[in-house]
Amino acid sequence: MLGNTIRVGLFLAAMVAVSGCAKKDTAGKGEATKAATAEKATAEKGAEKAAEPTADGDAKPAAAGGPIAKVNGVDIPRDEFDKKYDKMTRAFTKRNKEIPPGLAARYRESILKQLIDKELLDQKIKAETITVDEKTLETEFADYKKMFRTDENFERYLKSSDISEAQIRDNIRHNLAVQKLLETRGDLAVTPEEVKAYYDENQKRYEVKEQVRASHILFKVGKKDGEAAANEAKKKADEVYKLAAKADADFAALAKEHSQGPTASRGGDLSFFTRGRMVPEFEQKAFGMKVGEVSAPIKTQFGWHIIKVTDKKEGRQRPFDEVQESIEKLLKNKKSRRAKADLLKGIRTEAKVEKFLPEPEKPAAAPAKPGAPGKPAIAPAKVDPTKAPQPIKPNVPAAPKPAAPKPADGKGTP
Repeated sequence: MLGNTIRVGLFLAAMVAVSGCAKKDTAGKGEATKAATAEKATAEKGAEKAAEPTADGDAKPAAAGGPIAKVNGVDIPRDEFDKKYDKMTRAFTKRNKEIPPGLAARYRESILKQLIDKELLDQKIKAETITVDEKTLETEFADYKKMFRTDENFERYLKSSDISEAQIRDNIRHNLAVQKLLETRGDLAVTPEEVKAYYDENQKRYEVKEQVRASHILFKVGKKDGEAAANEAKKKADEVYKLAAKADADFAALAKEHSQGPTASRGGDLSFFTRGRMVPEFEQKAFGMKVGEVSAPIKTQFGWHIIKVTDKKEGRQRPFDEVQESIEKLLKNKKSRRAKADLLKGIRTEAKVEKFLPEPEKPAAAPAKPGAPGKPAIAPAKVDPTKAPQPIKPNVPAAPKPAAPKPADGKGTP
């Protein structure tokens, strides 16, 4: 159970690193680009100046090449910070785009916090002489690799993320040690009563909705198409339907040949979908058909569809015995996260943390536009033109989750 928790956490972090996702920050676009350019130039020239940290750990820029922070006198190397920042901003750099200053600042604060927290925990682990069994470590590493399914996928991840197997082992070792540290401070076990109570209170989480798997052949009719084009599409749909309705018809081959939809290359297959995923006319017809049945052409906002239902899954409530183990893992993870947060909160109050996070240059104020002749220029109320727009709260990307294939527009284009 512990192993699954650690492996999943590391795997999700790996997927986030590979995806390099970043939410677009459009606020103050013109000023943001200028600020980001100035910030990059400053960093490249190593123009940051050294400064003494304040009492609460905040600091002005430190000398280029020095540590990014100190925790109880222990340096956190700047190159470690830079490496993580490069990974997090890869989605921008690959497209040769400047990173909006607000987003860059949030990334830096997030990375620095992670590094400081890790150092605080490492120091606590050493102080309490927490050790990790090497056999357990190797087992966890082997199971972690299995999550990539093939050695090729794993090697691809190592290369794209610029990480080594040794670093992954270190991460696993750290997580195992943290878990042991938390266990020495309190009981993280989950009782059967807690598991059952969670199940009873979250019945809807364990409902399996009815699903249909269908293929279709689409003859497009656009909103701007005239009556003649619409009639021609209907005529073609009727002709192909006669072929598809035959007992020995190869529906997939017909879809590849005739369908104008995005699923034509895979024989029109839409995979499984639940109610609410397709446009009403398509959904109503598909859920009312039997497995193997082929429909006459039906009209939706996208054109004419010939549908074939290839499989069905009835809706059901997953029984408690089926989900008991997963609920126990979920609740234990929650307890561990809460215990870790509480532990870090206590450690921080006793630690001396010095930060040397570079400050980007502030953008120059935009010149005020002159007013019309004879009229004074009017400045917007409550706006300070010398300040860049305030950044929104951080939006930490989540790891990508597998989802059932859906229409091209996400809500109805089968």
